[in-house]
Amino acid sequence: MITGLVFEPGVFFQILQCEIDDEWFSSYQIPAELQSIKRVAVGDLVFFVSDNLSSDSSSLIVIDLSPPHAIFRGDKVDRYVLDRIHTIARSVLTSSVSIPFNWHSHSNGSIQSVYAATRNVGGGSRIHFDTNPAGNRDLLFFARVEAPIEFSKLRTPDDVYLGARAGLTIAIKAPKPRKVTQQNATGINLSPRLPEIFSRGATLGQWYETKLTDEQRAFVDKPYDGPVRLRGAAGTGKTLSLAVKFVRDALSFHQSNLDRRLCFLTHSSGTVNQVTGICLELDSVGILTGQSKSVVTHIRTLYDLAYDYLRFDLDQLTPLSLDGREGRQLQAELIKGILKEMRSDVTLARYGDISEDLGTAWSSSETSDVHTRFVLEIMNEFASVLDADGVWAGTEKGEKYAKGQLGYRPVWLMQLPTERDRRFVLEVHRRYRNLLTEMNALSVDQMVADFNSFLDRNTWDRVKSTKGFDAVFVDELHLFTSIERQVLHKLVRNTLRPDGTAIRPPIFMAYDVKQSPRDTFTYVGEADGSLFSASTQLQNSELVKLSKVFRYTPQIADFLYDLDAIFPAIDLAGEWEQFAVTAQVADGDRPTLRVYRDEAELLRVVFSAAIDQARKLGGKRVAILCINEVLFDQYDGIARKRFEGRLVHINSRDPNPDLRHAGKKAVFSMPEYVAGLQFEVVHLIHIDAQDAPKELNIGERRRLISSIYLGASRAERELHLHCCETRGGPASMLGLAQQRGSLVRA
Repeated sequence: MITGLVFEPGVFFQILQCEIDDEWFSSYQIPAELQSIKRVAVGDLVFFVSDNLSSDSSSLIVIDLSPPHAIFRGDKVDRYVLDRIHTIARSVLTSSVSIPFNWHSHSNGSIQSVYAATRNVGGGSRIHFDTNPAGNRDLLFFARVEAPIEFSKLRTPDDVYLGARAGLTIAIKAPKPRKVTQQNATGINLSPRLPEIFSRGATLGQWYETKLTDEQRAFVDKPYDGPVRLRGAAGTGKTLSLAVKFVRDALSFHQSNLDRRLCFLTHSSGTVNQVTGICLELDSVGILTGQSKSVVTHIRTLYDLAYDYLRFDLDQLTPLSLDGREGRQLQAELIKGILKEMRSDVTLARYGDISEDLGTAWSSSETSDVHTRFVLEIMNEFASVLDADGVWAGTEKGEKYAKGQLGYRPVWLMQLPTERDRRFVLEVHRRYRNLLTEMNALSVDQMVADFNSFLDRNTWDRVKSTKGFDAVFVDELHLFTSIERQVLHKLVRNTLRPDGTAIRPPIFMAYDVKQSPRDTFTYVGEADGSLFSASTQLQNSELVKLSKVFRYTPQIADFLYDLDAIFPAIDLAGEWEQFAVTAQVADGDRPTLRVYRDEAELLRVVFSAAIDQARKLGGKRVAILCINEVLFDQYDGIARKRFEGRLVHINSRDPNPDLRHAGKKAVFSMPEYVAGLQFEVVHLIHIDAQDAPKELNIGERRRLISSIYLGASRAERELHLHCCETRGGPASMLGLAQQRGSLVRA
């Protein structure tokens, strides 16, 4: 009987880059393909150590399997528990991530507990761990219980932990077992959870010398003398270029024994997982797992960093994640309720003279497309302007906003031509903020605004030398709001030379504005709509352009070229340029368009076809992406019942453990929730004329095309578009592609 698993941290993180199936938990074997890992049984313990480990001073991750509170039970929760152990290990041993607040962490000294999984998977079960067992910098997971329990009533398995420490020397000296196990018999699938452009096995040196393009290598070689922009269409390798530079620079600092702190920021936890996987593959020294004494690295979301530095948990505040689908739904419901309430009180008379279009949208049926678009426009106004820049009713900024004195207002934002219109929006926002206060909640935009203010305080000035960073790497910059971009340069700790002159912040940024399905990149007040206003200290940054695509076929690239041509003409300080890339992938079939009689037929045919394709191609290779938010919610509920167990549902940009272990399931999501991910086959549904009426303003039209562009660019080999006759047939923005033949009828 196996009573415990013992991992060297680097080995643990390497194994967790693979897909772990349920079969692994029966015998904890590893496939022969993981040649650098040695599995050794010492008594009742199984050790997983590096084949070249020579010292027993390494930190350990110990997982207790002894009854009555074994961590793994051979049930459906095991895979989720393993994923949480992975996050906890990174949090404790590398200090590069935080334990998510919704895991409800409790602690008593070095002993902590968190929920074992989401409530619908694990109920109320919790896992317990010790971050300092026997005074050592190890990590011991020792109990999984079905409900919260007092720490004093739990037994710490000293025999298992001490046995792990005593047996490490034996495991290191033991020869590598001759018996090897094939991949399909271990429960470990080596199919990478990494971008298709990134292939396993190549070293950092090989990537730099032979695999990067001249453009990518030029970016990687950039010195730390100011901000650098990396711009390219979807699939040009922006994330990979950032990751290679991040690891290569960290290794250079480590070899020179220089004290450096580097931070890699993204907009979503899913991208954090992907970037971490790439960097761990390239990191031969173990810098990312805390093995360097001089270099500290962080890979995390900006929200995770803000939550960690501000410690909202001390004030018992709960961040309301507006990035996830659930958070956006809650925000929409709050705004709908406010608009309804305002129609039934004296407010109706007070704002009876607002613009006709605004009044029509306000008074329309709550189930109408007009009202739905109106609510989404208000949400966009909150995120892009009000919460982003601290504009509140009753303040000086609020008055300037109402009187139209904040400065230039980009044409793609909500149309508010009169002061009465703007005061109406301020009133909705005031009531929305009051509701959040009553809920003791904080929106993501509010949290980042507080974080931005914190970075201007004396407190940060005192701790910046230890908590700040020498360089910041930013992926998905196009998804960052204007206030979030203002935060970046404030995170850099060395801002002055010895003579007192200012140093331009070394910030390396990758982006593609056309992949942003929201207007949160907008900065109100800049006449050119620049991403890089003076407040960001990123203006006049050096630009590197990527022009070669490594993700999708020339045929998909041709369709994207036609789609790009019908984007609204928007002057965004030179950032809004024509799609001009060369595909470096073999030819494939042209994207197809199919029109269905109604929603029921589309749902039945497309989902069944995608599920069949996923069975043949394997998990995570096939995706159904819905453009329409309302229909996505409807289909999500229907598909969970009708196709139970055959789909992975992704309804936020938070990490989804189901995606890691998709098996032969297809993925169902929206384009913005899978940004950064790729699929061999993509079915893009509901590109309908009904969602693209002539009365769409420039902002609504741009966001719709961006969603189509983002969804279509997730496909590597096959792209299929679908729409309904009952919803008007194909949207007008597909007309050019059909005329040119880059999109053909199925």
